[in-house]
Amino acid sequence: MKLKKEFKIYPSKAAGFFKNKRNLKILGLGIFLAISIGIIGFLNYYNTPLMVGFIADIHAGDQKYRQEDEKNVIIPIDFEINLTKALREMGKVDLIIALGDNLNRPSRKNTKKLLEITKGYPMVWVKGNHDKLLHFNELLSKERYYYIDKKKWRIIVLDNSATYPDTTGIDDQEQLNWLKEKLKTDKKIIIAMHIPMFVPGNPGTIRKDYAYLEEIFVQSGNVKHIFSGHWHTYDNEIEKDGIVHHLIPSVSLEGGQGLYYKIEL
Repeated sequence: MKLKKEFKIYPSKAAGFFKNKRNLKILGLGIFLAISIGIIGFLNYYNTPLMVGFIADIHAGDQKYRQEDEKNVIIPIDFEINLTKALREMGKVDLIIALGDNLNRPSRKNTKKLLEITKGYPMVWVKGNHDKLLHFNELLSKERYYYIDKKKWRIIVLDNSATYPDTTGIDDQEQLNWLKEKLKTDKKIIIAMHIPMFVPGNPGTIRKDYAYLEEIFVQSGNVKHIFSGHWHTYDNEIEKDGIVHHLIPSVSLEGGQGLYYKIEL
């Protein structure tokens, strides 16, 4: 004999709830309020200033001194102390942009140490001429150029370090084409790249091989700030053609270890 299985469906309390018109009105009002609060919260967040911290030329390494000239002395071996100090004193920010030369010499060990120190921080990594592409892509950033949209701003990270020391700006057409597309936005734009666009030692004068890039930035009408490191000792803000160029000193500069830059936009 086959046993006949009987199934009985027990209506949930929710089913009864939805049959009550008054309850439906309350539910509708609740949904409306929740959506309204969500929209207001988003607008409040969107309209708050963007706080961005910048750290340049960490030069993480085991070398005691790296000297370019009398004033330009980097202390790579103290990178853990210098970076930790900058992060701690910077306080709460929406993003922290490391402007390249994160390493002094290629080292997977020191790259991992950078990640350990910055764990939990909203880091954005820029490639510098001292950063080996393999380690950079493997551990710091899968892309050497990319963008991040945050509030009213678009942060575009570029790699202009590939042809150092004879840099020609953005030398590969693929990156240049990508850049032109990403400049098409209603957001205001920050450019982050390692090497400044200026003639070395002559801030304010655009290099001839960067003139075309300057023209692209100016014509976009959206680029408001350009941040660079590389020169170690320079701490300048230079406005040119409606764009403010920021030259950020090294966080590992002798006599100024732990230097960082913080801006409210």
